[in-house]
Amino acid sequence: MPWSTVAELIAHDERSLLPKSEFDDALWILLQDKIFSIEDASSFPRPVILYFASRYVQWDVGNGGFAQAAFNVPEWFELALEWYRLMGKASSASLLEEAIRLLPEEKAELDGKGLRDGTIAEVFEHFDQSRMSALDKRIVSEDWEVDEERVEYVRKNRDAFRGIN
Repeated sequence: MPWSTVAELIAHDERSLLPKSEFDDALWILLQDKIFSIEDASSFPRPVILYFASRYVQWDVGNGGFAQAAFNVPEWFELALEWYRLMGKASSASLLEEAIRLLPEEKAELDGKGLRDGTIAEVFEHFDQSRMSALDKRIVSEDWEVDEERVEYVRKNRDAFRGIN
């Protein structure tokens, strides 16, 4: 990758717009080297964290559904919800609100069954049976799969990203 910092990527994109998917992937890779946990959220400007959370949750749900995302990245749901609301994505915001309401029950079930230490087969069986999995069927792609809009959001908020070295 030709950019070693977020600031370099932002400066390059400002001079010569990159294709959205290339820009998004490069930004994601660079931010993954900076943001390791939800506790890091307070160290970054809000637009950076909203970008990160929304992409993290969207892609984890896309990889294995809401049950998998609830297992892997539940701490990022609230911030992803904030981003989807900000972008006017009512359908996706509604799904995240419901997922957040289901999180305590999901956590209790995972802990009660000992699935955090279970086999991969047991975990995936749980994902299929989880109440969270019902949310997957209600995803409206054009309201959920919003990579291009997220890139536009970053470009409108470049100053928030520019200072990340």
